[in-house]
Amino acid sequence: MRALSRALLRRGQRGQILILTGLSLIVLIGAVGLAVDAGRAYGVKARLNAAVDAASIAAARAIAQGADEGARIANAQAAAVRFFNLNYPADFLSSTPSAPTTVAIHESDGRWRVRVSATADMPTTFMRVLGRTEFNVAAMGEAVRRDLDVILVMDTSGSIGADFPTLQLAAKNSFVNKFTPGIGGDRLGLVTFASGAWLDVPIDKTANRGFDRPTVVNAINSLTAIGPTASAEGMRKALDELNAVPAVNRSSLRVILLFSDGAPNIINGTFLRSGGTVTDVGNLDGSYLFGPGPYKPGVVWPPNQRYVADTATFYTDIVALPSQGSGTIPLASFDNRRTFTGASFPQPHPYENTKCNASRAARNMLENVANMARGQDIRVYSIGLGNRLTQVENPYDLDPSAPFDCGYNPTTETGSAILKRVANTADSGATISGQPQGLYCHAASGSELDRCFSTIASEILRLTL
Repeated sequence: MRALSRALLRRGQRGQILILTGLSLIVLIGAVGLAVDAGRAYGVKARLNAAVDAASIAAARAIAQGADEGARIANAQAAAVRFFNLNYPADFLSSTPSAPTTVAIHESDGRWRVRVSATADMPTTFMRVLGRTEFNVAAMGEAVRRDLDVILVMDTSGSIGADFPTLQLAAKNSFVNKFTPGIGGDRLGLVTFASGAWLDVPIDKTANRGFDRPTVVNAINSLTAIGPTASAEGMRKALDELNAVPAVNRSSLRVILLFSDGAPNIINGTFLRSGGTVTDVGNLDGSYLFGPGPYKPGVVWPPNQRYVADTATFYTDIVALPSQGSGTIPLASFDNRRTFTGASFPQPHPYENTKCNASRAARNMLENVANMARGQDIRVYSIGLGNRLTQVENPYDLDPSAPFDCGYNPTTETGSAILKRVANTADSGATISGQPQGLYCHAASGSELDRCFSTIASEILRLTL
């Protein structure tokens, strides 16, 4: 009897073990299934995130094109679908994605905010034993596209010489062609300078925005290289042109790109003549002496005689420099970097009319304009060409009786150092916190200009997103 009871007990225990084993297998399969299917779902989520991110960036780029807001939004939606499909392979991990949904909002500050969302259904495998037949995954990507106003300021001075055709090609192909033309696109204008400065292509100041690429390209093609370097006047005209856009139509991103192959050497403004008369004599040479005939060196005269290039006129009675150049831009350094010499007149102005004072005023005026632009949250970039920029240029190369370099610091007064400060670069040695930082790119020769223009264009476009 006892033997029979023990046998029955053993059979009962074996039955319980089988039940427990079966239950354990279900739990084990469920745990394995959760790990496997959750891993697959995580992979779908990661791929879906990448797809909507790519789609939102593409949509933000595409929204710059279109005749009106409806067309721009349609272009953004089409781009989002195209890039979503490129980045989410068909039947990825057996999942089925929804079509992406694109919402584009034009905010009051001029920015476009683009959101792309999508979902994907992934069937489960092992988790079906627990009743879970699919995972539903969702993702959203967002990109902000800033409208852009940009002015290209190009040096067309004679010192560029044989590199000028290369400069023209680089400016067109590696800069102008990178931006979106047409109604609703980027605004782009062109200013050039030599003895003075000219607004060759104004920017569109209406709500239509955009620019006409052939107009800008043709303007660059027609340029010639002759004259000195009125960098400050070029920058001033660019700043005035950006500010001429009504506030309601201005872009959230405003940019000036300055190209030059040397330090500034021309002052633009109205100058005091002997006898107290004031005459607007245009562009006053601040570095180089010119003899009879436009741009022909070889004649030395007293410090109060200047050749005004834009009128081909000699003025022999300019006795002092004013406190302001054209556009009421101060000629004194905003950061006390350079001071004027001579005590013939009460200080701080007018300033004694000497070559070194004129050279200092030209450099001060350029940095003052750049500082004013950055103070208005305008980003300034700069490109320099040639080895002259790595040395202190000699304002007295034709006047052996004068100091060689006006006492300029050989480190801080090179053309490259000035262009870095103009752009407020991190390595300028005088970075102004609270103002936007730009980039400076130095092209040792014309063959490097494509790289520099492309680098700056890419950086500007990066900031639009």
